Amino acid sequence: MRRKGSVHCFTSPSRRACRPMTSHKKQHFVPRSYLRAWCDPNTPSGQEPYVWLFSRDGSNPRRKAPDNIFHETDLYTIELPDGGRNLVLEHGLAQLESEFVSIRDTKLELLEPLEPSEHAFLCVFIAAMHARTPARRDHLSEQWGKVLVMADQMREWAKTATPEQKRAAASLPSSNRQPSFTYDEVKALAERPLQTAMLPFIKAEAPLLTRLDCVVVTGHSGGFITSDNPCVWFDAEACKRPPMFQSPALMYESIEITLPVSPRQVILLNRRGLSGYLPVPPRIVDELNRRTRFDCTEYFVNSTNATQPIWFDPGVEPEDSWRKQHPRSQE
Repeated sequence: MRRKGSVHCFTSPSRRACRPMTSHKKQHFVPRSYLRAWCDPNTPSGQEPYVWLFSRDGSNPRRKAPDNIFHETDLYTIELPDGGRNLVLEHGLAQLESEFVSIRDTKLELLEPLEPSEHAFLCVFIAAMHARTPARRDHLSEQWGKVLVMADQMREWAKTATPEQKRAAASLPSSNRQPSFTYDEVKALAERPLQTAMLPFIKAEAPLLTRLDCVVVTGHSGGFITSDNPCVWFDAEACKRPPMFQSPALMYESIEITLPVSPRQVILLNRRGLSGYLPVPPRIVDELNRRTRFDCTEYFVNSTNATQPIWFDPGVEPEDSWRKQHPRSQE
């Protein structure tokens, strides 16, 4: 029996996961079932429900059915040597989405307390939402692409290097404590990062998220927005640290991870002791929407044709930021 909330949903037998070349090619990186919560409540009777899609700068609002946005062809498909298509990732994500919607509709929406297994499952879903987007794919591809370039340069060097040069290179100190990657593994990470790294990433991150406090922030109806990159890692204290330590990370007490779950609620993982359900005033709703809007890649979504100026306000750098405290470092 599979444990509820487990990433075992990604381990479907390969026979069932393989499909013809034309099956399941349209793959959503923000689930349709997730986006349906943002369908405009005033959709005319008889018309397909739609959300309001905005460009990142708030321009060009248009009505779009959830089925028609945030998808790519074969985004998660694993191509097999015989030309077949393994859809284990696509099917596993679909199972995650279905269970998430069930928890959202039967527990979160009704402000019911979560069972430990349901909390753990939400953390798996949040980790998946963090790992599955094109923005994440492009970031990993860029990082591993740099490693691949160095590996290619080393392979080219080895073709003309003398035996003495090869012996000298082999004698250079190296760390045996860190895992190493083969050339083919690096190439796969650079060229197919989601197919290669998404599942290990989810398995590694989800247990760490369960250690954080989990609060479901609730606002007025129709208040929260979402986006094409909805899982946001934010740290208000980051600007006070040196540049190389400013990326949000789980090691910092001030880390906050948000995922809008509907226009009425946002899950906020934190290390400040906040848990349960927490009603917040409109200014907090606007601040969370500001984070969502700033972290989107190209588009954000609302349930109405409306925006707020504060969502686009970059704010003012605090006087105690590292940059202002060390002005000469910018010279």
